[in-house]
Amino acid sequence: MHNNQPVTTVALSEPIVVAQATPDITGWGPYQFPWIERLADGTLHVTFHLHADSATSYGLSSGHVISRDEGQSWQRVDSPSSPGGLLLPNGDRLLSDCVKAIPVGQLTLPPPMASRHSSYEDFEYFGADALPPDLVKAWPFLRLARGTSEWKQEWATVSFNKAIDVRTVTEKVLVVPHFEHNRIHVASDGSLIATLYTMPPRFLGRRRNIANRGFLTVILASNDFGRTWREIGAIPYEPDFTADPHWDARDGFSEPQINEMPDGSLFALLRSEDGNGGNHAGPMYWARSEDHGVTWSRPVVFDDRGVWPQLLTLKSGVALAAYGRPGFFLRATRDPGGRQWEERITIVDPGVDNPHTNTHTCAYSGLIALSDTRALLVYSEFKHPDAQGHPCKTLLSRIIST
Repeated sequence: MHNNQPVTTVALSEPIVVAQATPDITGWGPYQFPWIERLADGTLHVTFHLHADSATSYGLSSGHVISRDEGQSWQRVDSPSSPGGLLLPNGDRLLSDCVKAIPVGQLTLPPPMASRHSSYEDFEYFGADALPPDLVKAWPFLRLARGTSEWKQEWATVSFNKAIDVRTVTEKVLVVPHFEHNRIHVASDGSLIATLYTMPPRFLGRRRNIANRGFLTVILASNDFGRTWREIGAIPYEPDFTADPHWDARDGFSEPQINEMPDGSLFALLRSEDGNGGNHAGPMYWARSEDHGVTWSRPVVFDDRGVWPQLLTLKSGVALAAYGRPGFFLRATRDPGGRQWEERITIVDPGVDNPHTNTHTCAYSGLIALSDTRALLVYSEFKHPDAQGHPCKTLLSRIIST
């Protein structure tokens, strides 16, 4: 769809293997969920999951792969060769931390303020102000201060307005809240802006203490390089009743990703897929903000599916979006505000069109710029052949030229 916008032509290189499991590794979690960054020495660094997709895996080890030739080849390493993280305007490097969840068998907790049963897991929510001080600690980061050589852990302060500061118990562990590193961005004015999804204030349903909407997307900003954060805006769950017949069963918007567009606006993609719609995938929605994240347009359907959206604007003015499940797709636009996008390009075929039986890809990915007109995409494919032809869980990269 163009509406007089210049057509965006995208060329993709052949896939290159980043990391590959042995044929016996088939469970959900290992060799999935890649994230990509550029290290201080220019090396590309990909991390990926090695354990089950579970809250009990938080804080455990990750896989590491590096490329010193802009994604043409990859090498498995125990740890990156130089500092990574988000380079801040003051010269610090900041990396969100994820610490181990705490088994509830070790804790004495008050009654939960609310609970929710989802198709994935059961959740209990506790107000932070009702917990003992040692359980309120949250929002860990690692910081490499400019001119130093040692990463130090610190705990940020986060203030909410429209959301509730909660702690969550699931799978018999208390989760320590944390930022997801690829959702923190340096804004054009030098401040930091990030997204979270957490408990909305009107969470009680008709039955007392039953959460009837699990998530609220909130936009946060930091003016002190990530030490304190404040909520500046929110995107409430406003579904398209026609596009999603299961809208009222959904948990709300999750996995929000934002991107600064060439016209200075912020563009957000929002997941609604949560397993509550049977065989019907939840749509991906988009919304825009023209006041740096304070207010947002009503969300509109971007595609009929999508988890873990990734967004990137190249210096040429082309913006890219990667998402999927079932399948995995790429879309591009030259529209400075992101209102019109090209049709999707299939990267991994969806196969059986069911979000809960699709076994071709997790559809989580990473995007990073290589130049003004080129980017690198990292994603998973579950049945990529190894040297002997055996189907294996594999992380792949492709160079995108625009």
